[in-house]
Amino acid sequence: MGFFPSDWDDEEQDDFSGNVEDLVREFESNKDATFSPRELLEIFRYYSYNHLMANDSGKVFVRMKSVLEQGIDQFPYIPVFAIHMAEVLMREKNYRMARRYIAKAREYSAFEPALFMVDAAIYGLEGRKEKAMEMLKEGMELAGEDEQAMEDFLELLIHYGQFELALPVLDKCLDLGGDIHYIVEKWLGQTHDKVHVRALLPMLERLVDKDPYSEEAWYLLANACADLDDYPRAIEAFDFAVTINENFLEAWLGYMEALYEHEDYNSFIKHYQEQSERFHKGAFDELKGLLAWSHYETGKVKEARTLYHEVLKSSPEDSESWYSMGLTWHYEQEYAKAIPYLEKAWELNPSEADYGIVLAAAYFGTHKAEKWEPLYEVLSDDFPHEDEVWLDWGVALHETGQSDRALEITQVGIKHNPGNTKLLYRMAALCYLTGQQAAATYLLETALSINAEEHVQMFIFAPELKKAGSLLRLIARFTNPGLQT
Repeated sequence: MGFFPSDWDDEEQDDFSGNVEDLVREFESNKDATFSPRELLEIFRYYSYNHLMANDSGKVFVRMKSVLEQGIDQFPYIPVFAIHMAEVLMREKNYRMARRYIAKAREYSAFEPALFMVDAAIYGLEGRKEKAMEMLKEGMELAGEDEQAMEDFLELLIHYGQFELALPVLDKCLDLGGDIHYIVEKWLGQTHDKVHVRALLPMLERLVDKDPYSEEAWYLLANACADLDDYPRAIEAFDFAVTINENFLEAWLGYMEALYEHEDYNSFIKHYQEQSERFHKGAFDELKGLLAWSHYETGKVKEARTLYHEVLKSSPEDSESWYSMGLTWHYEQEYAKAIPYLEKAWELNPSEADYGIVLAAAYFGTHKAEKWEPLYEVLSDDFPHEDEVWLDWGVALHETGQSDRALEITQVGIKHNPGNTKLLYRMAALCYLTGQQAAATYLLETALSINAEEHVQMFIFAPELKKAGSLLRLIARFTNPGLQT
């Protein structure tokens, strides 16, 4: 815990060479024991590290605060103790108390820029943007041309999600000639929150604007765009990165994956083949499964299956390739051939809903009711919010003459997914088919009011409903209101 590598060492500059665990035992057993600033920091670091693995993290936090309190009482002129105390309190969202410790520390260290920066982060977390910016400006002015301090501040603000505050700090780092790519890359790699990634975009754009010939800047921007599923922009940024440095392997890997996700399979194949000849053997092996599916999508089914066999031979635990190999047969309605691959994928990764859903459909395609029925039971328990589970289960039941049971299952699916129009349209169709016209009309009107365009789902499921005049008239009210008299 802490973003200041030097920990603002005290003036004595005493180096610690003792046993930290002995120190901790003495701290916990002897209330009257005194310690040097360095020893207190070592005890705090011990607690800070161990709280991550502690069963009772609350107890560890109490001890962390206790050692910091001792540091603040004995060495009020050393701001690191107040800074760490503020960090602990910020984790607890006790922002008011965190600011009190920072304010007290400023009475002794009025010109310490780190105190202003921590204060800025606290005000930012409280949503007090003007006050946060005021503290930020004072901290930056005090830090002056200290490049290392600015990098520490940038990392601090990004960690606490204060991206607007981080922008002027990033600009200052760039003006000072700092290489801060590693900071942005670290946080980009640690977050899976698209809101945070989107907030990082302005920083990445600043890096590119500052040095448009930096392959690293373009690479980071490309990765962020890919995380946001903006594949056209990711492809463009990756293209700049590999144009600047054609030997940038990681950028080539990202470039090809973005092409694949954008469904530009021909370009993916072209680049894969060209770059495989330039780089060392095996450089692109991690993309071999994507290459196989790209061949399938471009009509080269035999080549795709050959590649999948190679992938599965070298990586037998690759559940995605087992699944994709099964799909090549499943899509051709060769369900018996698909099942062994789909079963293996499901065995390797039962947390992937799609694997089980497609496997159940394949069982249905081979008339194995003894397998698809219990599998749908499992899927409905494990993935109640996946509408495809309920939709496919309903189809299987309806097609085997169990329309009433299909109606019940669809109703349960709606309870788990209220407002899901696919399920509402399916329920309406089943009600109509089972003679419950009033319920069918009510459900259809509800679904149409949410999303009228999806009504075609009804006719895919039950084409005979295209002849149901009352349903067609109701649909027309929502899809062609201008035609109504």
